[in-house]
Amino acid sequence: MSAKDEALNEEAATSGKIYCANCVHCKLVREPLGGVRYSLRVRCDAGKWRKKLGEEKIYKYFTVARRSLDSCDAYEPMGDPKEFIKDLKKNLPIKDEIYTSRD
Repeated sequence: MSAKDEALNEEAATSGKIYCANCVHCKLVREPLGGVRYSLRVRCDAGKWRKKLGEEKIYKYFTVARRSLDSCDAYEPMGDPKEFIKDLKKNLPIKDEIYTSRD
């Protein structure tokens, strides 16, 4: 981790929130709905989102800006958290949407 990344991680830690959407481990995945339809979901590639019984937790894409932790040993920021989350909130859909693939 670079010094800049460490500084961003420290800044996020002192503000009390680490936004998962700003981490390199936050991945956008397609959830098949049958046929050519799918919805978008997000998952933690580092395995930090788990249910009580250990199963992986996957969240709806439009809720990704709400996902935050107090601390995370796998957190690797992709840039300025405040600016990133601000832009993300502007561009996220307001509800769960269904998409159709062209395949």
